[in-house]
Amino acid sequence: MSLIDLDVGLGGQVLLFLVIGISLLAATAIGFAISVVVLRLRNERKAAHWARLEARWDQAILGVLTGDRASDDFWSLVAPEEELFCVNYVLRFSRRVSGAERTILRGLAAPYLPRIEARLHDRDPQRRARAVQTLGELGLPNYANSVIDALDDPSPIVAMVAARTLARKEHPEYLPSVVARLHRFTTWSRNFLASMLASVGPEAGATLRDVLADTSRSTEVRALVATTLAYLHDLPAADIAATTIATATDRELLAACLRLLERVGRAEHRDPVRLAMESSDFVVRAAAASALGTIGAQDDMARLRAACEDDSRWVAIHAARALRDAGQLEALQQLASTGQDRATLALQVLSEVQGS
Repeated sequence: MSLIDLDVGLGGQVLLFLVIGISLLAATAIGFAISVVVLRLRNERKAAHWARLEARWDQAILGVLTGDRASDDFWSLVAPEEELFCVNYVLRFSRRVSGAERTILRGLAAPYLPRIEARLHDRDPQRRARAVQTLGELGLPNYANSVIDALDDPSPIVAMVAARTLARKEHPEYLPSVVARLHRFTTWSRNFLASMLASVGPEAGATLRDVLADTSRSTEVRALVATTLAYLHDLPAADIAATTIATATDRELLAACLRLLERVGRAEHRDPVRLAMESSDFVVRAAAASALGTIGAQDDMARLRAACEDDSRWVAIHAARALRDAGQLEALQQLASTGQDRATLALQVLSEVQGS
């Protein structure tokens, strides 16, 4: 066999492999395209089926809400294989109403909630989270224990869904259960958690004050509840915050208590804030400056003016804004006219006044 014949033979084999490979790729692409079309058609048929069911259920639900139809009329329209979808539909419907109408919808969903509760033991955390949310919105107080147990779920997402479901204005009685597990959520955004807890309303105050005063609790948790109490403008919390500032050493806890005093502090709370102005931590000094601008006496304005020269620009700008909030515009104007290092900072704060 010559070299030419060998070359032609190898070239033919390579060409054959290429043709086979291209054919397989083309077949795979066609298979994917067909599966996409089939899946789309199947989803469209399913969506059309659910749309027909919802249209039928709509009339029945409206009839029950107006008193023209009995609950049994609605339940008779729901086949066993449709129960889970029906609960989801009722859940979406309930979010558009309130009061007595929402109570009626919870009653309509009640026969199907045991199937939802069973999903709390599903291996998929997303299904467990969805089940917790559904029971929290449609099943309280009957399923309260199940939702509370979900606060201890191994999945942080499931536990957070349970916390958000329980921390609601309609059910302040469940807040202690949430607060008892706050240590699970300290890696979440503090502002997010504080907003969640504050959604319970003023009735949350007593429970949160107890946590703030409890030195056995972690500083992260106490800082979180201090932030929440500030959101709530909880006046009785001011005394606890002042005591905490006098004894605590943790930066975040001190700053949170100082921000709480900025909202609700009174004249008798000035001394702890003045002490915090001498802290070696610039974060604490900055928070103290803001608080002193709100509750400070006239002689505290000199402290704030001195703090405008603080080594930390963060402290200086908080002090300047505190002077502004205390109505000490003349002091800021004098600082702005000095040409010193902090003059531009004073000008910035003064410009904020003019722009507001």
